Amino acid sequence: MNKLMLWIFSSMFLLLSIVIIYYWRDIQYDPSSLDLVSYFFILPILLSLIILAPYFIYQAYRAYIRRKKQQNQALLEQQLNKAQTSHESKVEGIQWFNLNVFSSSVCHAWGENASIIDGLKKFKSPELDYNLENSYGLAILSYRIQTLDHILAFEPEDDEQHEKDEAGRLARIKALIQQQLKQQSETLMQVAEHLKWSALFYDRELAYQYRMHPAWSNSDAPDTNDKDISIEQVSRLNRINVHILLSNQVLHVWDEYSSREILLNFMQSLGIISQQVHLQHHYIAQQSAYEDWLKLLHQISEQTEEFSFIVNIDSEIDQTFLDEKMWLMDDYLPAEFASSWCVAAEDVKINDIDAIKQLKVASNVDNLLTCLNQVMPEHANQSHQERPFVLVLDDAMDIKSIKKNNQTFLPALIEPHHCIYTKPILGHTQQLAKIFGFMLGMHLPEELTSMIYSADQALTHAFFKPM
Repeated sequence: MNKLMLWIFSSMFLLLSIVIIYYWRDIQYDPSSLDLVSYFFILPILLSLIILAPYFIYQAYRAYIRRKKQQNQALLEQQLNKAQTSHESKVEGIQWFNLNVFSSSVCHAWGENASIIDGLKKFKSPELDYNLENSYGLAILSYRIQTLDHILAFEPEDDEQHEKDEAGRLARIKALIQQQLKQQSETLMQVAEHLKWSALFYDRELAYQYRMHPAWSNSDAPDTNDKDISIEQVSRLNRINVHILLSNQVLHVWDEYSSREILLNFMQSLGIISQQVHLQHHYIAQQSAYEDWLKLLHQISEQTEEFSFIVNIDSEIDQTFLDEKMWLMDDYLPAEFASSWCVAAEDVKINDIDAIKQLKVASNVDNLLTCLNQVMPEHANQSHQERPFVLVLDDAMDIKSIKKNNQTFLPALIEPHHCIYTKPILGHTQQLAKIFGFMLGMHLPEELTSMIYSADQALTHAFFKPM
């Protein structure tokens, strides 16, 4: 740049000197010292500056752009550092708890387990129920479990129609509980065996109770001294917790003593002593059902030396109950369903049985994509498939809810065809519907990591991962 300025100034000086000298000679002008300075020094500089002005402007523009880029780069780095810090804080803010599910059974009017998922995909509709009628005496639609009718044998002792119908409704719920116990009997039998050997190894008093139990076979407990019996060490298991989830609508009519007797008799038939069975009834309201369910799961995840059996049952196949409902809604659609899990904390191990899926529940999730990157790094490949892997427990007809769900799902590449809405398959029997839908998620395709979501707990996401 200095060479360029020197060259231009020299050129202008020589050119002007030649012109001015010849001009002054022709006019015989006698210049003063000021003229010499003005014409041979100042004028060449001014003309040189005029000629170099575009070059100076260009250089100034380049310097401005370069400085702007540097400022933008610094700002971007600052934002990236801030975003990274925020991302790390969000990742640390996500709270996880894990459970192992050893067996699962769900029952609905469409069948059991995976057949219910198939019915959802095919948009099956309820069937006409000729045993129930509306206020006009016409048959209504319902989700009735037909096989339950073949199992039940009603023997009402009272003459009043209300008591007959109420007994019928409660009888259906009890029958569904017994059906779920039979479905889970194989897993519960292995748990009973583990409980027995755990008591023999860790607890002398319970070991004595087991030796006195009728289910203790001669091969398991020979008539010899304790020293002659070889007992292998197993992971400690103190008890089995039985959680019966019922609608709060049956709170005042449900016979807890009768259901307790049914469950204890069944557990004792498997060889479990009553001291190791903890039974708890939960009467759940629709408004808080999902929140109560997540609290129960979190509670189980912290029980590292206990096993849990959860039964979720509801039935509104009851003419008297429907008569009350149809005063307010002519097209009331009743349903009945049952679901059950054998589940335990992540660290609980049971001899001879393995968990079929792991349940991972994340709370305080501000960014679903961040959560997915942790639990299923392959989610991009899974999202590119057309197969549904998300069970949404909300109403598919609620536009606001769907918009909110889409805003949550789209950044994570989850599109509407990946979602299945479970609410419609239970009609207006919605007290425990979200819990049933959650438990149904166990029966989505085994090779996929499935997800459960409800806007009731918008910052909570649940995932079923194959073992």
